[in-house]
Amino acid sequence: MIKKWELLSSETVYQKKWMKIREESCLLPDGKVLNPYIIVDVPNFCNVFVVTENEEIIFVKQYRHAAGIISLELPGGMIDEGEEPIKSVAREMKEETGYVSDDIELLFTVCPNPPLESNRAFFYIAKNAKLSAATSLDHFEDIEVIKLSKNEFLRMLLNNEFTHGAQVGAMYAAAIKMQWLVVK
Repeated sequence: MIKKWELLSSETVYQKKWMKIREESCLLPDGKVLNPYIIVDVPNFCNVFVVTENEEIIFVKQYRHAAGIISLELPGGMIDEGEEPIKSVAREMKEETGYVSDDIELLFTVCPNPPLESNRAFFYIAKNAKLSAATSLDHFEDIEVIKLSKNEFLRMLLNNEFTHGAQVGAMYAAAIKMQWLVVK
């Protein structure tokens, strides 16, 4: 039977901006001590699969420096401390794309990288989205809003052309929710 580990000590060894790294000492169920176990604390985040009234999907294209790629992604971002995830996703959608929706629904919540990171990711679908305003990007955001047809999106999804690994499951879940992909 799998048991939780006992925390013996925890020390923050690095902290800057929105990231903290902890080294922990843990007593394992078999009596061994694992030291250090390294944990990265980063904020919870949210992303949204935005579908317009015409069944077009709204994406954002941006450069991702850590991977050195230009990535086509779902709009979203970090959830501010104390902010409800659904409020965060509506805010991020409007800021990054200019689109709004009165029909936003949670697809699922996951731990994106549980062996290393302590955060959670919230994935939503927004249906019948309408363009309402210009984008309002953060100081360091450089984003291009991309609109794909349902068929172009499905072709790219099924050909594994999306590179943001944490978001691909949400894309499949949204396609199933929209009944664009049928699960037998």
